[in-house]
Amino acid sequence: MKVFADNPVVRWTVVFALLLGVLLGAQAVGAASVPPGGVASTGRLLGQTSFAYLGGLRTFAAAVLWSRIDPQFHQYYQEKMDKSFAVFMPTMRLVLALDPQFEQAYYTAAFYLAQNGHLDTGLALAQDGVRNMPNSGLLRANYIQLLRMQDKVGNRAKMLEQAKLGLAPDTRFANADDEFEALGVFRSVFQQAGDTATASAIARVQDQLRSQGAQVGVERSVPATASTTGK
Repeated sequence: MKVFADNPVVRWTVVFALLLGVLLGAQAVGAASVPPGGVASTGRLLGQTSFAYLGGLRTFAAAVLWSRIDPQFHQYYQEKMDKSFAVFMPTMRLVLALDPQFEQAYYTAAFYLAQNGHLDTGLALAQDGVRNMPNSGLLRANYIQLLRMQDKVGNRAKMLEQAKLGLAPDTRFANADDEFEALGVFRSVFQQAGDTATASAIARVQDQLRSQGAQVGVERSVPATASTTGK
């Protein structure tokens, strides 16, 4: 119990897991109490309302959980994403369970897994992020980086496909720093493919972003290939 009391990350994870269980139980009880027959439409309305309410609570809980670990991550672990970072993984998985469109959790957790001997698992998580948030330029870039770690040559076609999708008109970025970083990944893919025209156009956009103060905080160290995988 002392570990629970002394570790705020664990404490908040357990609290919100219990809260989620209570909310789900309450929703199930409410649905079961709706009488059959002529009030079916009322039951459906109650179900839709409770689902929307529960969804809002889930995303709120995910945001609060993330706010508890994000400061610690930026103060230390962002520059040293080694095995000691594993203490945050249960919370990140809970964040994604609560909110499957939590961009930063995909971005951080997938890369950590890939860097620490679980490349297959990290790739699967990065792919889930792209599937759940297809308009996220940052997650496209994240997926490309992990594909490069797996097989820089063999995954060239996949990386080029993702880079092209990352330049689609509906692609969005949370901020200018994320856009600057993702564009750098896309530019490298086009350069490797011999498409210097597109790479130069991306570089010009990056120059504009840089002139407005955009920058990459901490460069990711991505090896050309990585053969160690895990489940």
